[in-house]
Amino acid sequence: MSQVAIITVHRRMAGTARQDGLGRNGAANETARSPAVRLTLQIDGKPVEVRMGETLLAAAAAAGIYIPALCAYPDLPMVCSTSQEGGGGNGSGGGGCGLCLVELVGVAGVHHACAVPVAAGLQVITHTASLQQARQTALAQILEHHPHVCLTCPQRDGCSRVMCCFNNTVEERCCSIMSHCALRKVADYIIIPEATPEYDPQANRLPVVRDEPFYDRDYNLCIDCRRCLVACNEVRGVGCLEVKQTNGRRWVGPVADTLMESGCKFCNACVEVCPTGALLDRTLSAVQKQGGVAPCTTACPAGIDVPRYVQLAGLGRFSEANAVVREKLPFPGILGRACYAPCESDCRRGNLDDPLSIRSLKRIAAERDDGRWRELQRRAPPTGRRLAVIGAGPAGLTAAFYLAKKGHAVTVFEAMPAAGGMARYGIPAYRLPRAVIDAEVADVAALGVTFHFDTRIDDLAILEAQGFDALFVAIGAQQAAPLEVPGAGLAGVVDGIGFLREVAQGRCTALPQRVTVIGGGDVACDVARSALRLAGEGAAVELVYRRTRAEMPAHAPEVAACLEEGVQTRFQRTPVAFRKAESVVDGADGADPGLDIDWVATRLSRPNVLGYRHLEQVPGSMTTDTTDLVIAAVGQQVAGLAGLVCTAEGRIAVDAEGRLVGGGKVFAGGDAVLGPKSLIDAVAQGRQAASAIDRFLGGDGDIDETLLDETGRGWQTDPWIGREEEFNQRRQQAVPRQPVEARRHWDEVEHCYSVADAVAEGQRCLKCNLMHDIGEAQMPPESWHPLEAVAVHALPAESGVYFLFDANKQVLAIKGVADLQAALALLLAQQGDGVPLFFSIEPAHYYSQRESELLQAYSAQHGRLPPGIGEDALDDLF
Repeated sequence: MSQVAIITVHRRMAGTARQDGLGRNGAANETARSPAVRLTLQIDGKPVEVRMGETLLAAAAAAGIYIPALCAYPDLPMVCSTSQEGGGGNGSGGGGCGLCLVELVGVAGVHHACAVPVAAGLQVITHTASLQQARQTALAQILEHHPHVCLTCPQRDGCSRVMCCFNNTVEERCCSIMSHCALRKVADYIIIPEATPEYDPQANRLPVVRDEPFYDRDYNLCIDCRRCLVACNEVRGVGCLEVKQTNGRRWVGPVADTLMESGCKFCNACVEVCPTGALLDRTLSAVQKQGGVAPCTTACPAGIDVPRYVQLAGLGRFSEANAVVREKLPFPGILGRACYAPCESDCRRGNLDDPLSIRSLKRIAAERDDGRWRELQRRAPPTGRRLAVIGAGPAGLTAAFYLAKKGHAVTVFEAMPAAGGMARYGIPAYRLPRAVIDAEVADVAALGVTFHFDTRIDDLAILEAQGFDALFVAIGAQQAAPLEVPGAGLAGVVDGIGFLREVAQGRCTALPQRVTVIGGGDVACDVARSALRLAGEGAAVELVYRRTRAEMPAHAPEVAACLEEGVQTRFQRTPVAFRKAESVVDGADGADPGLDIDWVATRLSRPNVLGYRHLEQVPGSMTTDTTDLVIAAVGQQVAGLAGLVCTAEGRIAVDAEGRLVGGGKVFAGGDAVLGPKSLIDAVAQGRQAASAIDRFLGGDGDIDETLLDETGRGWQTDPWIGREEEFNQRRQQAVPRQPVEARRHWDEVEHCYSVADAVAEGQRCLKCNLMHDIGEAQMPPESWHPLEAVAVHALPAESGVYFLFDANKQVLAIKGVADLQAALALLLAQQGDGVPLFFSIEPAHYYSQRESELLQAYSAQHGRLPPGIGEDALDDLF
């Protein structure tokens, strides 16, 4: 974990004035600021140098010596040394969990390591029979009030805990996090004593809450360790938790009836530090929990540090927010208007009320930028390497931008008259003004990138002959997919991509009164809204999609804008024929009678044997109507380019680095590789390509930048987020838009937030990034040992099961044997040179049965048996 990730703990109660902070494991920050006073003590005979003011538990952890504890946490003050009332552990009356017991040479009795300050010459013992017994007594007191039958069950590994072969009730069983439960690991280390009382669900019945935002809370699993209490009240300063007592049992819950009423800010600190399954966040996927960054950042293809710039915007520090965005991409103004913002879809605030309007905050950050990021941007000296980029869309421009910064000479070839690709020729000006594109393309040109416009490259050999050291193909997917319907080639039937391109170049300035748009994607929506502007007052523009509105691939705001502006819609209809309409009245003006369209209704078929349903036409449902113009927006394809290998879907085939299949110096990216995607996906492809091409040209591939300040650390989220009344009831600030009645021209529809609205919106952030800044609790030492002679000869010559691990501690084999020492000695003799292996053992009298149980558990968890070692591993080992 980085230095920034260490939570600064503040020894104060919520709602009081901020006091001096405490550092990791409760050491005072003033100690860190003043000259460190070091002293030496002994732990288990090992000299340990520590800092004055630390507790013995913290000193041992820093030295890598494990002392069991459930109430302690690396980034929290010690629970038993805080000002909270009462003792912890639901029965360990001395406060805290009562597990961190040690002996001090020359001092009678046992002592809590979390409460003993370090002292020079102190001699500490952490392992004796009496300590083991005392810890077991304390553990039994905890488990008396906590479900624990699964902890002692021989079938526990791999068990789903949905059904129990021993008929234990659900209330007696452990929860879903058992495989990584801190209580389980500590209990395994201490060893649950046989005299541990059974858990009585009736006597321990506490609330179970599953109908509030974010969290499932089962207070029957609370062990009163008070980590959550300290994290909420003393570290975050929110103060929404308190100690409660029911029938003599203590537990931690909200100060009011609900977390909402208690002022919870849903920062997840309580969940992160909980050692059991008492607090679980149901909204986070396993990937999001383990990713190390906030969900919004994970969702961003370019990996922008979203919480950082959102929170800076919430402080009114817009230029700094823009610097954070520019650390990952060169087009904040473009993306602040036209990005479909996957970050907003994953914003955790959306599980409470409305997601943050992240894209709008990016826009105001770009608009109010003072350019300070320019002073810190990196520019490498010239490398003498030449690169050609084919296509000046978002992917090509991004790659050109970063490769020019790496010192390479970049030339961009573009078939159109100006740079921008689909950003310029596919997104209408009412969504993305051309001046914004021009300004940010100018930043690319300012790096010395050369542009050749109106230059179509049809064959890679043309550029290869010019001696470029590498080529990047970013030609997009700008060819319309064909509408395979009889009559689709008639005059009056055009494709959506071509239509938008004509509009962008000013070649299409008016449309007839009846326009039918076929399709359901974002392009279809842009076509329909553009058609409204060109057809004028009284026009009828209809969007027809073959599936339901809920199944439209277009993003919801685009569909909503169509409906607001007056686009008519029909769903579950598909065209089957176009033909020239017959003129009813022979007008002298020779007016075009238009097109007749035959439609049929569609529906989902019955499920086939595999459960799949396909779209089918409804017999006898044909209808016919007439329109003046049909614009088909039914998909996009990659235009051909000689010298490329394409996939079955018609996309350019590349390897994981973005290099063309077959090697060589040609790379590709963007929509040409992905198919039609969003601007941010294309930018991410450009970044990936720039890094890969730089490595190919002899560079290090590092295109990341630090643009916020010269220290490399920049602004960081304050872990003290404080209490704010009604914070959890603040709704999203409305993005200002033109009135619907005024949207008949090409002026921008969405406007920029005001400063006040942007600050208010930024301050709605839940600061999810802080949950990943919390360090991990110290766990018992792993049970594996290196497969070496000293370790093997120390083994007992008795029956049991051994686990064999590879260098990454992945299980290779699980084997029950009559003599553990002899079996592992044989493996040691067969071990190849330079192949590190590790092992652990579990003594078992019925070793074959235990082997079977453990293999079943492994198979249930991993979907396979352990791989074994060597070609005949399964035969040799099993």
